[in-house]
Amino acid sequence: MEILISLTDCEGVFHKHNNYEIIAFSKGSGTFFSDGIETEVFPGKFIIVPPNTFHRCNFDIELERIYIQGDFNRSFSFTVPVIVTDNSDGDGLILAKMIYANQYSASDYVSALVNAFTHFLLQSLKTDDAISFIIKDIITKITNDFCDSTLDVGALLRKSGYAVDYIRTKFKAITGKTPVEFLTQIRINHARYLIDIYKSSLSLSEIAERCGYTDYIYFSRRFKQFAGMSPREYMSM
Repeated sequence: MEILISLTDCEGVFHKHNNYEIIAFSKGSGTFFSDGIETEVFPGKFIIVPPNTFHRCNFDIELERIYIQGDFNRSFSFTVPVIVTDNSDGDGLILAKMIYANQYSASDYVSALVNAFTHFLLQSLKTDDAISFIIKDIITKITNDFCDSTLDVGALLRKSGYAVDYIRTKFKAITGKTPVEFLTQIRINHARYLIDIYKSSLSLSEIAERCGYTDYIYFSRRFKQFAGMSPREYMSM
C-alpha cells in the first residue's frame, strides 16, 4: 500500500483527498471542520477522514498534526469523519509519531507501523462505543432518579465495570460535566422549575426535598453555585 505521510502546523483551507486520511493531532489546539462537523482538537485526538470529504483545521494555539494518507478501504468503511480519542497511556500518538519519524525507513517496516496504528484506532472505536453505551445508561439512571436523596453516583460508576476515575473522565468528555455536576445541574434546574410553579404553595425546604436534598443549607449552597443566587433570592424575583 502506498502511504503519504506529512506534518504541518499551518492553517488549512477546505480540501479533499482521493484516499482516506488519518489526522493525528500532536501539539496545540484548534478546531476541525467538515461537512456538518465542528469539533475541538488537541493532542491525543485522531480523525479518520473518508475519501472525497471536504475538511479543514483552524488553530487557537499552534496546531501541529501528522497526516497519514493511503488506501485504507480494507480497514475502514466510513462515509463521514470519525473522531477517536487516545488511551490514557498515549499509545496512539506514540504510534503516529513513530510513523512520521520512520517515514523513509523500509516500506515493510512503515507498513507494519501503519497497520498497528489502524488496528489501534479500530480497537479504540470499539471501546468508545462500549463506553458510550455505559455513559448513556448512567445518564438515564441519574435523569430518572435525581429526586432520590439516596442516589449514589459513586455506586453507579463502580457498577460500570471500569475504574471510577476512568469512567468519570469519559463521562465528562461526553457530557461536559462530571457525574456529580450533571446530577446537581438536573436537580437545580428542577428546583428552579418548582419555584417558578409552586412558590406560593411549597416551602423552599419542601422543594429541596423534592429535588433529592435532605439538607437545606447544602441545597441552598449548591443552588447559588449553579443559579448565581440563593433559592430565596430566586423566589423573590
